[in-house]
Amino acid sequence: MEQVQRWIGAISGVFFVAAVVGAAAISGFVDVEPTESANAALAEFRTNAGDIETGAWLTMIGVGFLLTFLAHLRTRLRAGEAGWAAEGLLAGGIAVAVAMIAVNGALLTGSVAGETGHAEVAQGAVDFVWNSSLLFSPGLVAAGLAIVVASFAHRLLPTWLGVWGVVVALGAIAPWMGIFVFFAWILAASIAETARLPKGATVADVR
Repeated sequence: MEQVQRWIGAISGVFFVAAVVGAAAISGFVDVEPTESANAALAEFRTNAGDIETGAWLTMIGVGFLLTFLAHLRTRLRAGEAGWAAEGLLAGGIAVAVAMIAVNGALLTGSVAGETGHAEVAQGAVDFVWNSSLLFSPGLVAAGLAIVVASFAHRLLPTWLGVWGVVVALGAIAPWMGIFVFFAWILAASIAETARLPKGATVADVR
């Protein structure tokens, strides 16, 4: 049973990225800019309301997988006595998840506004989505620094993931790009975690 739990935890990061990519493929991105009229925002959400709602559902499922993977990493890092790095990675990931939920909520609000004809609400949703990238910065900093410490100070993650963690932390400067770096890190870390399980790997195996 313990091995099954490890498998679920390790591979959940892959499921997270798959869900997010699927959501983006279905719902796409908001093509209306804040400088455009409220009626343009309303038309955008009215046209894509169904796709946005489907994408939002997939995103929320993905967030669940993200939290599962972060809990898996926290357990392993705590077992290796990573100190605050274990909690920092979890806290940073949760902050990213909260930001994703906030953006998702704005998109859902816009889709409902599109269906009900509330133009000003739709425009407000567009304004929020276009200016929400900074919501991801705190999580990127916390997660990135925790990754670096876990990798280089405690040797609990592969060095290449630690180097990648530096880029995640720096991504807070330009979070609209940093969030994709973080998602890619989650995918790579999940694959690495899954690959080490069949060997019955210990902490020492990734040093």
